[in-house]
Amino acid sequence: MAEHLPNVITDDPVAISDLVDELMAAAKGEGIRPKEFHEEVDSVFEVIFEAMQHRERGLADGDEAARDLLAGRLAQEAGVTREQAQDLIRRFGIDWEPLLREAHFLKEQR
Repeated sequence: MAEHLPNVITDDPVAISDLVDELMAAAKGEGIRPKEFHEEVDSVFEVIFEAMQHRERGLADGDEAARDLLAGRLAQEAGVTREQAQDLIRRFGIDWEPLLREAHFLKEQR
């Protein structure tokens, strides 16, 4: 997520709301329904707000909503369980490409 955020740190609700709108439009273009986000996190706004506030350090231990969202996406995209996706995130961090590679490798091992 941090790769797609603007190069500023803000707590301006209007700016964050605009980012949420951009995210939802991009997701719609990829065939992802808003319902899928809300199944994963209570508030997309809150996830982006936290990411904006803590972008310089990546996800902290307390950023569970963002980790859950990432685990859900990884599980869906790679065809692994959510528990396996969460374990991969704990072991390999949050960088998408290595996570996806490891998840595909894990799936092939089954």
